[in-house]
Amino acid sequence: MGQRTIVAAILLPLAVAAIYFGGIVYSIFIILFLTGAAWEFSLLLNKVDLYPSLPLTLGGVILLGVFRSLFQFNFLAATLTGLIFGGAVWHIYQFERGDTQPAADFGATLSVLIYIGFLGPYLISLRSLPDGMWWTFLVLPTVWIADTGAYLVGSTLGKHKLAPKTSPHKTWEGYLAGVILGFPGTMGLLALYNQVFKAGLPLTMKEAALLGLIISAFIPLGDLTESFIKRQAGEKDSGGIFPGHGGFFDRLDSFFWAAPIGYYLILHLFQ
Repeated sequence: MGQRTIVAAILLPLAVAAIYFGGIVYSIFIILFLTGAAWEFSLLLNKVDLYPSLPLTLGGVILLGVFRSLFQFNFLAATLTGLIFGGAVWHIYQFERGDTQPAADFGATLSVLIYIGFLGPYLISLRSLPDGMWWTFLVLPTVWIADTGAYLVGSTLGKHKLAPKTSPHKTWEGYLAGVILGFPGTMGLLALYNQVFKAGLPLTMKEAALLGLIISAFIPLGDLTESFIKRQAGEKDSGGIFPGHGGFFDRLDSFFWAAPIGYYLILHLFQ
């Protein structure tokens, strides 16, 4: 518990500072985390005899993050297309050198590029919206509020398993608690930002409740997605760089869902 608290006390101020400063500081922070997550994802795949191309996955995640930071969605399709072509060429080469499962390894390369490299940079897109600092401070803490509620209720009162094969400790009681706490949490954050800090977010309380409800309802799928990957690989955590918290992938799992969902809801409903 001590290590976990110390790590949280270091990571949280760093994350808040990165969101506050935005720009290149925030982009570098996110790209570093995404690169670490891509590395861990690739190593988990290695444990089930799948071998994505590390140069393409790590380089591709960095490139997709940089392009999202500089150009948003301009050139994104072209970049991803080029990386897919590069993955195909790489695995043709590996097949000629004796790889016996090039199709499976090609699929592994694409899974890292798309799941980490395409979804992850929505964290950058979210911060790049008008009033992006406040939107990011609204969406990401909603994840933490929902996760905390789910953990506290699930670990004490949970009896009905949500997905016992994928994540044996998750329960329906915890899930519902996360959803129930998530949307008033978003409403409370909105009131704090607009009334105390004069953020001026163009959001009503009903809209904040809707945003929080949708994010809280879907983010457990991010954790469950990583869980089935880790379970197949026989690992509890994706890595050990953050004692008590696991690895980069563990810290980002829910954000791979929350950031795109939050981004599109804000862009199309609340702007």
